[in-house]
Amino acid sequence: MSGPLLLAFGAVIVAVLLRTIADPIAERTPVPDGAAVVIAALTVVALLSAAVWLFGSVIASQTRELVSSLPSSAAELQSMVASWPFGEQITRLDGSGLVGGIVGRVGGYALTTLGVITSLVLLVVAGVFLAASPRTYRDGVVVLFPPARRTTVREAADTTGRALKAWLTGQLVDMVVVGVLTGVGVALIGLPSPLALGLIAGLLAFVAIVGAIAGAIPGLLLAAQGGWELMGWTLLVYVIVQQVEGNLIYPFIQKRAVELPPVLTMFGILAFGALFGFAGVLVAAPLLVVLFVNVRLLYLRKTLGEDISVPGEVATPPVRAVRAASSSRPRRPRRSPEE
Repeated sequence: MSGPLLLAFGAVIVAVLLRTIADPIAERTPVPDGAAVVIAALTVVALLSAAVWLFGSVIASQTRELVSSLPSSAAELQSMVASWPFGEQITRLDGSGLVGGIVGRVGGYALTTLGVITSLVLLVVAGVFLAASPRTYRDGVVVLFPPARRTTVREAADTTGRALKAWLTGQLVDMVVVGVLTGVGVALIGLPSPLALGLIAGLLAFVAIVGAIAGAIPGLLLAAQGGWELMGWTLLVYVIVQQVEGNLIYPFIQKRAVELPPVLTMFGILAFGALFGFAGVLVAAPLLVVLFVNVRLLYLRKTLGEDISVPGEVATPPVRAVRAASSSRPRRPRRSPEE
């Protein structure tokens, strides 16, 4: 059941993305809620179409060039590694055939392309239906609980939705920044296919921690064929991008979104990867957001009574502050009966 469950959660993420665009339209215009979702979906399609029209041919040609430049077999990769200093020692350490196994799996992954496309279509369609009437599906889950718990469950669902919306907005901004910085950086050092490398780094930035490492591998493999100097410059570009993203951009974004503890994120990725495989690694961060919000709200606050903040919670003024503000208002003096 892990596959359908992860697809359902992916549809929730798609719905959150559409609602992020649709909610401001519905609030600030007389457009009905359902029409706002349609406008949001058309906006996403228009943006993707514009990107393909502007950069599609360049990215496609650079991607083909990148694929043709990378090692295409285990033997070619091992011969390239053997040409490095201490390369023969590295290839001897690979007695278990790890390199061959990694390269050999690429063909197996390619065979599942049709299944991936089918899953994506199902994910998008389900996400549109969820975005069109989120309260219907939320209330369908809430009604499964006893009446005394339904208010709490409804509050948890709404808070989780707002937290996911804030996290997704911040993550999309982070992906764009990583992709642009990587593309500009590798172009400045003269590495081929800068648009393709920037696109790969930006897309993989969706996966916390692991995505930064995976996004650097194509650029490093490409640079390795140009010598150690080019490989060193390439490694420096990826390190600078990750330092700028991790120390300047990401903390600023997360202040307005959901700040997950780094250690929790690392072990969460390992745990979801062990449970659900590669798909679990892809959705580990949003799953952690859901768990993080609900543990703080349902367990720490509702069960243990801790006075603790919850991401995605609507800020309300404290009761004391409201009473103090009302008591500080000037009161009209009471009139005497004669007046």
